[in-house]
Amino acid sequence: MGSESTNADDQADSDVLERAASPREWKPLPNGRLGMLIPCKKRKVYLAADGKTRLCEHGETASAIMQYAAGSRARPVDSICTCKNVDGLTVGRFAKQPPNWPHTPSYYDVLVACNAKEVELPGGRLARKLPTCDGASAAYMLPCGNIRCAHGNSEATLRTIAKHRSGCRHPCSCTLGGKSWRRGRLGTLQTQRAF
Repeated sequence: MGSESTNADDQADSDVLERAASPREWKPLPNGRLGMLIPCKKRKVYLAADGKTRLCEHGETASAIMQYAAGSRARPVDSICTCKNVDGLTVGRFAKQPPNWPHTPSYYDVLVACNAKEVELPGGRLARKLPTCDGASAAYMLPCGNIRCAHGNSEATLRTIAKHRSGCRHPCSCTLGGKSWRRGRLGTLQTQRAF
């Protein structure tokens, strides 16, 4: 009886590892993190790119949701997370990453697998539209992982344009919407509050 349960657990772990290696299994969540849907009876739960952190359907961790609910951390104004409890998110919370966890597909590969709109930016660069950049001008990711506006300007260039409207090479009116795009501790692109 015990060996049957162990074999079923091993098979489930093997299935998760196989799924994790495929870009089609990952999804950009509303806050910008990548998540892979995992079985849970209580709610939609996503596994983060680190192989151990569970995320709600909005991309928030159990820790952030508990802080929002307790009032010890203000919920960002642009957050769409309405979760009030962490049911299903705390299972295996302090577990280590599986030793044979595959490298998570790149964010760009996930965008390709999700059929994100492909555009040609100035200079002939092909990029994919980021689906989670509400409240700001459209943002696009290059195959190398860099992010650009529709005019091909980087985040740093957009900040310079906002400060010094004159003297810029390719001025545009694109805005960041108070967000900063950068790599987070989970190894995926996240929106962070601008400092």
